[in-house]
Amino acid sequence: MQLGLQERPEPQGMPNTPSSLALYEPRILPALRRIQEQFGYLKPDELRRFSKSSGIPLYRLQEVASFFPHFRLTPASRVTVRVCRDMACHMNGSAALMKELAAAAGEHVSVEGVSCLGRCDRPVAVSIAAANGPGRHEEFYCLGRNAGGLKHLIAACAEGAGETGDRDAARTYPSADWLVDPYKNGERDYRAVKKVIAARDEDLRRAAESLSRTMNVSGARAGEVLDAIRGLVDSGKDSGRGDGPDNWVKAVLAEFDKAHGNLRGMGGAGIPASQKWQDVRNAVELARRRRDADRRAFVVVNGDESEPGTFKDRELLLHCPHLVIEAVIIAGLITDATQGFIYIRHEFAEQIAACRAEIERAEQRGICGMEARVLGRPFPVSVFVSPGGYICGEQSALIEAMSDRRGEPRNLPPGLETNGLDDRPTLLSNVETYAWVPYIVLNGGDSYAKLGANGRKGRRFFSVCGDVTRPGVYEVPMGMTLRELICGERYCQGIADGRKLKAFAPSGPSGGFLPARIPAPVLTAMDPRSRDEWERFVARQHLDPTAKQIDILDLELELDLFRAVSPTHALGAGLVVYHDGRDMVEQTVNAVEFFRNESCGKCVPCRVGSQKIANLGGNLLAGRIDAKEWNESLLPLVKDLCEVMGLSSICGLGRSVPMPIGTLIDFFADDLHRYLAHAQPSRRAAAVGV
Repeated sequence: MQLGLQERPEPQGMPNTPSSLALYEPRILPALRRIQEQFGYLKPDELRRFSKSSGIPLYRLQEVASFFPHFRLTPASRVTVRVCRDMACHMNGSAALMKELAAAAGEHVSVEGVSCLGRCDRPVAVSIAAANGPGRHEEFYCLGRNAGGLKHLIAACAEGAGETGDRDAARTYPSADWLVDPYKNGERDYRAVKKVIAARDEDLRRAAESLSRTMNVSGARAGEVLDAIRGLVDSGKDSGRGDGPDNWVKAVLAEFDKAHGNLRGMGGAGIPASQKWQDVRNAVELARRRRDADRRAFVVVNGDESEPGTFKDRELLLHCPHLVIEAVIIAGLITDATQGFIYIRHEFAEQIAACRAEIERAEQRGICGMEARVLGRPFPVSVFVSPGGYICGEQSALIEAMSDRRGEPRNLPPGLETNGLDDRPTLLSNVETYAWVPYIVLNGGDSYAKLGANGRKGRRFFSVCGDVTRPGVYEVPMGMTLRELICGERYCQGIADGRKLKAFAPSGPSGGFLPARIPAPVLTAMDPRSRDEWERFVARQHLDPTAKQIDILDLELELDLFRAVSPTHALGAGLVVYHDGRDMVEQTVNAVEFFRNESCGKCVPCRVGSQKIANLGGNLLAGRIDAKEWNESLLPLVKDLCEVMGLSSICGLGRSVPMPIGTLIDFFADDLHRYLAHAQPSRRAAAVGV
């Protein structure tokens, strides 16, 4: 009889988790969050009390608390107002709004700038934290409100009135055509997990039958063989036969490969999911073959999403938490991990609540948790609330934060697949990468691949903001042109106010700024794969292969094409649009100031370089640099600085800092020269700080 899911007897109780599989529980960051939520800041007496009870030295608490901008080491004002200062919010006047609110602030109100709050579709985003007595510290968000309304709200909070802000759940998107959720018309019953479990059990049954025939055993002895094979799998071994009990793993990963040439990571790097999952599984098997005392392994979802202009994971976590949680469980089965985490930035309170509620529902169904009867073994999943900081979107910095340390990137290797959280094998991927897993498991990789357009494979989410008529989150077929996304009636509905496109940021500030028409690639400088991408693209879109420029709206939304054709080689999830009235020097300075503010400071090239480039931008805006000084002195210096940062920074943040200034120099010379031409020589001495 087939030993599928339905035939398996339910365990009477989960086996006790051995000490080698003890749960990983961060201690410092959750404690700091509890203290700040209760008192509004990290009260010294409470820090000392926790230090004494936990045995963690006080300097360790200070070391961690001083790194993350969310934590306050001194008492806050009765009302703290934080105004987002980046990209879309900056374009919509956040600097002027902040000055106006600060000028009107009363004695108990403080107003300050803050890095991207993840609500770029409803600028300007403002966070208001009110302390209304002991243990009554509330924080909410006001989105797209004018100064008058905000002043009234802030005054009410200062008087102790309880107020509420704008909710993400109240924002509706045209999501009827989203295909990511295979359960949207039915019950969220975790069929994908059950399908994987059935395949696993079928593999075990076949391996047991094969081995039983070889050993010439039957009846009760055959059951013993099945139990023995389960033990071999748990110890990282196989049956020694070609039809071993891991064919189900290969089958799932093969579907990922069919999905897009592979299901790629959608956090920006585009690493094949099958490669990462297999690497972690191999690391777990190796540890067991070596009989490591610590047999733990982890699955982590990167839901930090702090890149300005990027907010698509916010919507997935809010509306489709079941997909992410189901994918974490499937990843745990495939990699043989022991615990799962969903890492979410602390500003996403609704998303945190949605994921926690879905985890509880899954636990009640026996799909995860310490009593995961459907899995046949414990697999707890929990939400880890990020203490903030753009740098924690970098995967190793995220793991450092989860490890109760400062969120600074690691020097690699070793990679996370072998030495991740708590130095154990760790699978870490973006929210959207996980969200597509149930669809692919249930419908097959070929089905996902067919969802593309123009010969491309699959679908992907983009968040679009800036100067478009309808900013938002859109699930689109890969290969669809940028023109259709920006101008199509189903999507962004064109440039705002009927203006023309001037610039486009293909990956928040990290991808720099591209003009409306980009230079065509030089074929002799392209590698064979890029040349093939270019030639096929030109043929599909019926473009002139000898043209010197390309209309950027003609580009297809596909990472390989952007890497081959785009001057910055970038295509992220956050797309920002600029109309022809925008000053790109001003937008560039805003972008580099973001990087300066968010640099973790660990490596000198990024720490010093980001400050130098921000100083340069400030001097440009202030008219302290003339054309002669720029061309003869500063331009060569800036190019050298950008090259050094790109070559020597530890992580991607340092390598991204030069992108805005580099693309300004390359593509927006008119805007730049306007400042150089109107520089005041009497101010030139101040430019030495560059």
